[in-house]
Amino acid sequence: MTPRTALLAGLVVAALAVSSPPAHAAEVSGDMAKDVVSRDHFSDGPPRRPEPARRLGDITRTQVALGTDLVITTRLRSLAATGHQEFHWTVVTSADEEPGGWSGSLVYNGARRGYFTFLDPIAYDPECARVVLDRTARTVTLTVPASCLGDPDWVRVGNGTLTLAGDREYQDDARREGVSLSGWKLGPKVTAD
Repeated sequence: MTPRTALLAGLVVAALAVSSPPAHAAEVSGDMAKDVVSRDHFSDGPPRRPEPARRLGDITRTQVALGTDLVITTRLRSLAATGHQEFHWTVVTSADEEPGGWSGSLVYNGARRGYFTFLDPIAYDPECARVVLDRTARTVTLTVPASCLGDPDWVRVGNGTLTLAGDREYQDDARREGVSLSGWKLGPKVTAD
């Protein structure tokens, strides 16, 4: 290859690199298995007692992707149709003012679905989100059209579970060991593709 051809090839590669759109960023985070914590159901303090044997509601993986839809898929160690189960999401977008954000909740009692809400930062439910619980795959998937969120440039997501059994309340935050009374820990920014 002549020096002129090498220079031309280098310029073409550099131009392509500069003009290429940014890569779609999806977040896949693994949560430590066996990190469910509990408390007495009537306690006001955060759950602190480790419950490594508790499988129900124990999050192992969360995947977040933003395109025409925001899709959040959460995998759990067990999603058996037993007891009271709650799945929670917090979504902060590039259009929201901190610490604002959207919040979602799905409740099941055994195999019977209870309520599902997805509220905007002023607590209005635009009824644009949908959620699918797949017990066989052990996943819960929240899907929200990006247009409903205001077509954000990026999102940050926090999520967790709460289950009840007897007089115990069990919780798992998808991004931290233990939980915090200040809410679910937000993941990194995920950009639109």
